[in-house]
Amino acid sequence: MRRIALLLAVVALAACNNDSTSPNGSVVGSYSLRTVNGNPLPYTFSNGSVLVSDQLTLNSNGTYTDVATFSNVNSTPEQGYWSINNNLISFTDQVTNTSYTGSLSGSVLTETFALNSGTLTEVYQRD
Repeated sequence: MRRIALLLAVVALAACNNDSTSPNGSVVGSYSLRTVNGNPLPYTFSNGSVLVSDQLTLNSNGTYTDVATFSNVNSTPEQGYWSINNNLISFTDQVTNTSYTGSLSGSVLTETFALNSGTLTEVYQRD
């Protein structure tokens, strides 16, 4: 009986260490933007800015950096916090305090943003 109780305690402790709301080591890494609204880069937005690349890095401490490079406007990195729960990734921009979500399927990370002019979908591939 003690063996069963000990085994159950070990299983319970192992389950506690696998917190799905904390950054997961298998998700940590760099992702390169491949498409915007189904179109490959470079992508021209309605305001004329041209996105030539975007590198998203998810760090193991729950922070992220997203550096978008444009051909005709200044590029500024976005920094913030991320968490994951059942392949749903939540991002919070540290500067603007804006939150948005994404999903992860294998090595493909998809982010969707609601804009005044509609929806923007970005698809990243893990490097």
